[in-house]
Amino acid sequence: MITPHGDGGDGSGVEFRDAATGASHASVEVPGKPVAGTWHGRPALVSESVKKTPSDGISPAKTAWVVDVFDEKGQRIAHKEYPGQDKPFIVDGRRIVTEHGRGSDAGALVISDAGSDAPGWRIPCQDRVCMDESATVASGVIVHRRRDSKSVDLHRAETLAGFDPATGATLWTPQNLARPAGAAATVDPELVEQDGDKLVIAWYDYGATQSHAIAYSVNDPATGRLLSTGPTLSGTHKSGLSNPQGSVVVVATTNTTAAWETDTGKLLWQQAKDEVRLTPVTVVGPVLYSGKNPSMAVDLRTKAVLQRTVSDMPLPVGTGHAVITRNPGVAYVFATRQN
Repeated sequence: MITPHGDGGDGSGVEFRDAATGASHASVEVPGKPVAGTWHGRPALVSESVKKTPSDGISPAKTAWVVDVFDEKGQRIAHKEYPGQDKPFIVDGRRIVTEHGRGSDAGALVISDAGSDAPGWRIPCQDRVCMDESATVASGVIVHRRRDSKSVDLHRAETLAGFDPATGATLWTPQNLARPAGAAATVDPELVEQDGDKLVIAWYDYGATQSHAIAYSVNDPATGRLLSTGPTLSGTHKSGLSNPQGSVVVVATTNTTAAWETDTGKLLWQQAKDEVRLTPVTVVGPVLYSGKNPSMAVDLRTKAVLQRTVSDMPLPVGTGHAVITRNPGVAYVFATRQN
């Protein structure tokens, strides 16, 4: 449990406490604005700040981004400075850099440990500037996205590949990322934003109509094999999230919002056209919280309304607790009811 105090600006004090008992682990001064996240799969507090060194009259002025990382007990586990004005792109303790090629040479995405000086490994791009490529960390693996630069349709020819984040070893390729039943070879995959330990993939079938079909699947992050097949929904995928146990995922498209079981693929509920649309913000235990217009709490598995207006949105802390924070520096922690 991490509780900021002070004004929350650049440089603030942070109290690390046990979520179940409230016992204090440590109180530290964190440079920059702290953000809760993960670091190599572990819960962590990540702080990014700017360090400016003025000119001494001979050398030019210098700017560097400083990254400080603390574990759940307040122990500093990483400190790294990155020269330059560009903010480093860091996901789960991995730094991802787009390296442009020279002349006719292709560029690359360089993946490295963001907390050390160890050399990184490279994913070669298909052109000099890596225009149609990106990478992120999902479910503990590097997921590389590539769009065919020769495709005339900007929404077609997407591929995904998985790599070991530490070594760069290929875990699965577009050829063995298993597709759900009915998803043809021309259907394009997209990684769904989610917090569980499984890959949730949206497969687009653009077809000839404006109402596109999206088939969802759950895949093993280590092999790409199909674990279960979710529902097929209309519209364009907007967002998705899962409960901390990873057993239910909620997805929102431009046309509907739905929830389904990741283990079985069973559709739990789907919103009808005449219903007020839920906009998933977070899942705490068995409760789904929707964002503004309306802000409400509903049962994750049934969609039954539990609270019509939510003024203080809770956030999950691990798998058994949640926290509500209020300014200035006041936090309430409570145990969540399990499914």
